[in-house]
Amino acid sequence: MREAAEGASEIGLEGISIGSLATALGMSKAGVAGHFRSKQELQLEVVEFGAKDFTEKVWGPNADLKPGRERLLGCLDTWYSYSAGSPFRGGCLMTSISTEFDGRPGPVREAIAESWGRWTTILESDLEAGIENGELSPPLAPADTVTAIESLASGVNQQTQLYSKPNPEKTASAAARVLLGILA
Repeated sequence: MREAAEGASEIGLEGISIGSLATALGMSKAGVAGHFRSKQELQLEVVEFGAKDFTEKVWGPNADLKPGRERLLGCLDTWYSYSAGSPFRGGCLMTSISTEFDGRPGPVREAIAESWGRWTTILESDLEAGIENGELSPPLAPADTVTAIESLASGVNQQTQLYSKPNPEKTASAAARVLLGILA
């Protein structure tokens, strides 16, 4: 799965196939085909693998933090660092495949949207807790704030992958704090 995810981060989910994966692994096509019934099943397993990697590396270090400002900022900083750290050869797999499939109907798009939807729910929950506790005062409505801070992560990936910019995660973290109403 790691090799399939690496390939998908570079050439997209549509670019990977049982044949290309077999070649990359030095296996027979039949040997790889025995693990997947179809290309779509391979794609869905890559989505699951990417979501699990993202959850372990972005949510995991922050799961036990206090809900609200503390956990939200921890998650954003970890997320932006994850995106800038190019966790896969082609950057953030989840960012790459979500862009690839955002306009395509079907089970793969639904799996990606469901995964991101769970993440969005976590961010919204912590934002709302931070507002209720008086820790955060974003100038935008909560849903709009979450949209903006999620967009920053996509920007970090692009700045890293396309432009090789140094430390875009620092800019994103600073911008997120402005969006959250944190001036200091």
